[in-house]
Amino acid sequence: MELNPLTYALLAQDAYTSIPQIGDESSAARAIIESTIDGTAFAFPGTNNVACWLADLDCAVTLTELGRLHKGFNDAALAIRAAVEAKAATVPPPIILVGHSEGAALALVLAGYLCLAGRPPRAVFAFEPPRVSADAKLGELLRQHGVRLFLFAKGNDIVPMVPRLLFPWAHPAPLTQIGTAAEPFPNVADHLMAGVVEAVRATVA
Repeated sequence: MELNPLTYALLAQDAYTSIPQIGDESSAARAIIESTIDGTAFAFPGTNNVACWLADLDCAVTLTELGRLHKGFNDAALAIRAAVEAKAATVPPPIILVGHSEGAALALVLAGYLCLAGRPPRAVFAFEPPRVSADAKLGELLRQHGVRLFLFAKGNDIVPMVPRLLFPWAHPAPLTQIGTAAEPFPNVADHLMAGVVEAVRATVA
């Protein structure tokens, strides 16, 4: 059966209100784990506390095993990397990583680290992801390991457009546009998770 993006949009939404099984609620990186028809999903909530904002704003480039990455997102991912890899070794495969906003960035970065650990996920669903890479290495690694990438951007959401200065920031795969724009210019209204869910629902209806 084809992977259904609505399943994962709803799971990304649930990650905001569920108690994390990995990481602390007050940290910049945490995840819930749920069984789905497609496999075991790790879902990462996006920015909703001070630690997340600090990670978002730390947009220097750091050189990693995955190439040149956004430092704040990479540091947040590294804080739970060992826990994610350990849990991935114990749950039924395949694994799917899911997230919205900063959580989408974490899903993409941690997918790369899982590839290096020999446990590549089946897919990543990234809803409204900011840019995480300043080169093509992460995207190439994920493709080499057969990871399916589903990156969604609603309307004129500004978050998938940032960061955009100083470095050649890029997404590891093309964005799929969904929904209608709240405004005819880049905005944050299109970023809200509830609207993203409804846009995905309309796309798959």
